[in-house]
Amino acid sequence: MVKVIKPKAGGKKDPVRNAKKESPKEDVPFDLREESLNMLSKFLLGPTDLAMKVRQMEHAQEKEVPEWMAALELMRDHIIKTEDTELKLRMYQAMVEMLAKLGHQEDMHAIQEIIARVNLKTFKEMGFERVEVECAEDCCPNCRQMNGKRFLIDDAMTTMPIPCPDCTTEKYAVHSYCRCRYFAVF
Repeated sequence: MVKVIKPKAGGKKDPVRNAKKESPKEDVPFDLREESLNMLSKFLLGPTDLAMKVRQMEHAQEKEVPEWMAALELMRDHIIKTEDTELKLRMYQAMVEMLAKLGHQEDMHAIQEIIARVNLKTFKEMGFERVEVECAEDCCPNCRQMNGKRFLIDDAMTTMPIPCPDCTTEKYAVHSYCRCRYFAVF
């Protein structure tokens, strides 16, 4: 049986195995199992790891668990285990991409905020005091207003200007896909 996921409007997440990417511009099908395996393969994880995680979660929850959810949990487990900050950030970004494809904007935004906080913390540990916001060339008008603005790292950690809460960039099945980032400045 094939199930279809629709962009999340704010309720519960739909458990699915296959889905269709929904976008106002185009309607391109994609396979969630394939997307999950592609995400995992970037970190030397594969179908066996995914199958084991699905079984583990199904045993614990005593119900069927979608593979995409198990893939995200597997990534979370590896993020917790690794001490390499750069690897953690790449894993978080892979999760953001997957959540965007699923249309889970709130979860995606929370992980984007974690990425921004890790970057700020790393810059502070390196001895920097200030950061500057850099936006993508095709960013939304709200993000463009922040481009080039400088913040003390402590202020940025308090106010969290990025990911921009008012971002209007659309990608995959979500609205507000902020791609702004911090750069340390002297």
